[in-house]
Parts: sequence; C-alpha cells; structure tokens
Amino acid sequence: MCKTKKLFLNRLLLSMLYLTLSLGVQAQDILVHGVVKDETGETLIGASVVQKGTTVGTSTDINGNFSINVPPKATLVVSYMGFTTQEVIVNGKTSLTIVLKEDNQEIDEVVVVGYGTMDKRELTSAISHVGEKDFLTVSSLDPSMMIQGKVAGVSITNTGSGDPNNPASIQIRGVSSRSAGLGPLIVIDGVPGGSLTNINPNDIASFDVLKDGAASAIYGTRGSNGVIVVTTKKGSKDGQVHTSYSGMYSWDVIQKELKMMNAQQYRDVRLGWGDTGVDLGGNINWLDEVSRTGVTMQHTLTVSGGNDKNNYRISVDYRDANGIDLRSSREEYGARASVMHTTKNGLFTIMANAAPRVIDRNNADWSVFKDAIEANPTTPLMNPENPSQYYNFLGQVVSSNPVERQRLETNHADTRMLDWDGTVKLNLLPLLAPEGMGNHLLTTQLMFADHQYSNDNTWFRPSTSTIAINNGREGEASRSYSKESQHIVEWLTNYQGSFGLHNVKGMAGYS
Repeated sequence: MCKTKKLFLNRLLLSMLYLTLSLGVQAQDILVHGVVKDETGETLIGASVVQKGTTVGTSTDINGNFSINVPPKATLVVSYMGFTTQEVIVNGKTSLTIVLKEDNQEIDEVVVVGYGTMDKRELTSAISHVGEKDFLTVSSLDPSMMIQGKVAGVSITNTGSGDPNNPASIQIRGVSSRSAGLGPLIVIDGVPGGSLTNINPNDIASFDVLKDGAASAIYGTRGSNGVIVVTTKKGSKDGQVHTSYSGMYSWDVIQKELKMMNAQQYRDVRLGWGDTGVDLGGNINWLDEVSRTGVTMQHTLTVSGGNDKNNYRISVDYRDANGIDLRSSREEYGARASVMHTTKNGLFTIMANAAPRVIDRNNADWSVFKDAIEANPTTPLMNPENPSQYYNFLGQVVSSNPVERQRLETNHADTRMLDWDGTVKLNLLPLLAPEGMGNHLLTTQLMFADHQYSNDNTWFRPSTSTIAINNGREGEASRSYSKESQHIVEWLTNYQGSFGLHNVKGMAGYS
C-alpha cells in the first residue's frame, strides 16, 4: 500500500514538473520580423508597432522593416499618421507583412493654406496639419510645445523650460535670415502678425505649418522663415449651449543636479590639502538656496452655443506659474470671444473675434545658478554680525550674494495685449446668378484687424543691498515703457468651381 502511494506521488510530481516546463516553453517570447507597407506597396518609415496592452514597441526603419520580441499569441497594434490603425495577431508567426489602409477621414481633412483652405488630398506643397486629437498634453504655458516633435522639419526647443517667462524657439527649415529674425510668421484665424503668447492652448483647434517657399509665398517676405497658421475653436452648431472647465497643475524640478562639495568636504579636501580658499564658518548648499520646486496651475472656463447661421464661443482663463528659481513668476488673465452671424438668405456673413490678456511677471536671473556652483559653501547666507542683512560677497570669486539678488531686487514687467478683428463676407453668386450655380462658389470679404501690445518694465535695487553698499549708492532703479500697434486691412475674393473631373480655385486680393 505504501509502495503504491509512493509510486503515485512520484508520478504526480513528474506530471507537475512536465506541466511547469511546458508552461515555461509556451511563455517564451519569439522574435518577429516584419515589414509595413501602404496599399500601393510603398514601405512606411517610422510606423509604430506596439504589443497590445503593453509598452513594448518599436518603429519601422528606413526600409519599413521592424523586429520585436513578443509572446506567440500576442497582438500587434500598427499605426501611422494618415492611415487606419491595424491590429495583427502574431499566432506564432515569425515573419509578417502588414498593409495599412489610408484613413480617408484624415485625408479629407481641411488644411489652411493661407487666405483659404484645401482638402488634404489636394496638397502638393510641404504643409503639415496637426489637429486637436494629435496635440501633446503638456504643462507649458507656451502653445507651440503642443506640437513639439509632431512636424518634420520644424524645430521647437525651450532651453529654459523651468522659467515660465521663457518662450520656446521655433525654426522651420533652419536659419534663413540674419536680420529679419529666425521665427516663422504667426497667422491666427487668418490674421497675420499675431502672437502665440495671447492664445490659451485650450482654444486651439489646429496648427497648419507652411514649410516650403511655394506654400508660404503668398505672405511675401514675412513668410521667408515659414508660416504657422493657428485656427481657434468656434461656437457649436447643434443648437445647444455647452459649458466646459479645464484645469491643470504641474511641478518643475531640477532633474540632474551637479555633484558639488558640501562645506565639510570643502574644509577636509580643498583646505585640508593646502589649496587656496578660506573657511568663512558657514554651511550652505547654494544650489538649494537659489532654487525651488516650480508650481504651475491653469484654469479655463468655456461657454459656446448656436447653430449653422449664428454661433458664439467665449472662454476665460487664469494661469499662475512659479519658476525653479526664487524670483521668476507669471500670473495672467485672458479671454477669447468669437461670434458668427449669417443672414437668413445666406447673402452676408459677419464674423468677429476679440482676445484681451493681462500678464504680470517677475523675470528670472539665470546667472544665479552659475554663481551657486562657484560660491564657497562655507559662506554664510546672512551676515553673522547683522542677521537682518545678507552676507557681503565682496572680494570673492562670486562678487554678489545670489540669494540676495533674487530676494531683494525687483525685476517686474506688466504686459497688456489686445487682438481683435472683424470680417464681413458677401456671397456674390446669388447676386450675379439668381438662378443658382450649384458647382461654383464666389465670395468677397473685407477684414480689419488690430493688435495692441504694451510692456511696462521696472527694476529696483534697495539701499540695503550689499551690491548698492559696495557701489556707494543709495539704491538704484530703472523703468522703461513700450507700446506697439499694428492695423491690418485685407480685401479678398475667392472663387471655387468644378468642371467635370476638374476643380478650379482662384484668389485675388489686397492687403
């Protein structure tokens, strides 16, 4: 009986071991090679291949090929801009050929090309369209960061992202001018010369980037560095009133701090080895003293409504941001309103937009980070003999107290912005051809726009500053004020018609 029981247990253990080995073999990943093509047989470069439900993924190379380690029963999700996303079951195969179909909905997308629109399928110039569904979710106050890395040939960088007052740099096709600036022309809702500073990211519907000369030539020399056309959201047309709220909180921290000697290491190593230097009795980590965790919050409230003939959209926003340095901050209040009215017979359409913004900012002093790295860590923050006064750095390599410069000195700016425009559009066909011409469209419109920007800058250093004391001054101050105004008048006439299989578009105007 005991022998039979022992034999049964041995068989059971062998069965469990065999099952475990079988599961281990089945769980092993396999290397899958493949190629991604379109319906014409052209390979797709940079197509995304991701194992469904995981973050395991890769992209196709210059020949459209990819390789990925996945379980035999895995499902691959293959996607590429302009094509319908496809799911492919591996089913133990090690070689795959994947053909993606064009996304007709995206190909039929309307692209703004300058003083007009075209279907995406008709484009021959280098124009990139980025819609709201493709925007990046970013905490930056700069709207351009929403399309960073989304458009080939467009470089968007911000070398001081921890400073809320530092805008991103945008370059299209590289540097093309030494004296006319390096940035592209910004066109907002058809009005050239706008500023991205006066746009709430939540109000943007799409970006159209006109990259080559053919695409941007219509704007003349202003478009020599490329053109970014921004289209803002308009009122809803379903007859209902819609309200929405959007809020965001974010934090900025120094990601990689340089490893420096603390005060005790400075005493033991540098002074202990006889190097030049002096022990001033303090124990300060100056990089920590000049920096902080930057906090940013954004709030937007939107109301929109209307129908095809009459609609409106109003948004108000509040943004408050502090940089990673002790002084930089930015507080702003803004709004954007747009209305559209079309007469009952469709003869006239009136459109108007207005966008005011108030920005109060304290500017950073970026040199404090260099000074914090170079400062003697044994230097006290405050003067031991007068605790209400900052320690005087006179005679040191770092000539002034970096914390004092941020805490005592004021570098403030008030910015006021107002963009507004109005357009009257006339449908000429009902006047010229009362019997109707269904395949043709002829309109003329007159637009007036106004940009008004002002900046009031103040700087102040009190008499208690050690810098003022060392310079023998009873405090220092300066103030500057600038105001800029731009008026735009444009008259445009657009024609669009179809003759059989051929479409014809024409535009004439004055700016």
